[in-house]
Amino acid sequence: MKYNPNQKQSRGIQRTQRAFAAAMFKSLAEKPFDKITINALCQRADYPRATFYNYFDDKFDLLNFCWFKIAQDIHLNVNDVHLNRATIKEAFAQIYKLFNSYQSLLLSIIENNPIDSPLVNHFIRYFTQIIYTSIKSNLNLKAIQTPTELVAQHCSSTILEVLKWIYLGQHKVSLEEAENYLSELLSGPIYLEDNPE
Repeated sequence: MKYNPNQKQSRGIQRTQRAFAAAMFKSLAEKPFDKITINALCQRADYPRATFYNYFDDKFDLLNFCWFKIAQDIHLNVNDVHLNRATIKEAFAQIYKLFNSYQSLLLSIIENNPIDSPLVNHFIRYFTQIIYTSIKSNLNLKAIQTPTELVAQHCSSTILEVLKWIYLGQHKVSLEEAENYLSELLSGPIYLEDNPE
């Protein structure tokens, strides 16, 4: 992003960024991402084009900011805690609840942007990376030989696969059921014999 959202910001900057993010979300609920223009976003946000470029390089940069704003509600920081099933389950529950709170927005975006579209793939990659980074930074794998990066990738991908199946596939699943799915998938639901006869 052109402007670092982690830096302390004035109210004016926050207001401007929120206006552009709201314009993007409203536009995504009405049309495919590739049909959204910078001019239309500026008109909807009620700011000139030059202001847009003060904060964002392009509409993909604004999209990253939108995902960043959603992700701020996820608190995956489990520093000083050995990452185990309980902490992964807790992280999953936070993301499940977050996605649930944005469900109507996600559904309206999917109506205009197919599940296999670049927009949805961008969303999935963004959140997979957030989860991956959090898990990787908190893993302590002394008991197994598998590389940390591979374990983190496996866990983050599995979490996102469950969430994709629920929210993008529009399956009505309770948090408890979703946690059971995740637990089984991480444990290995397929049991293969070494020497089948």
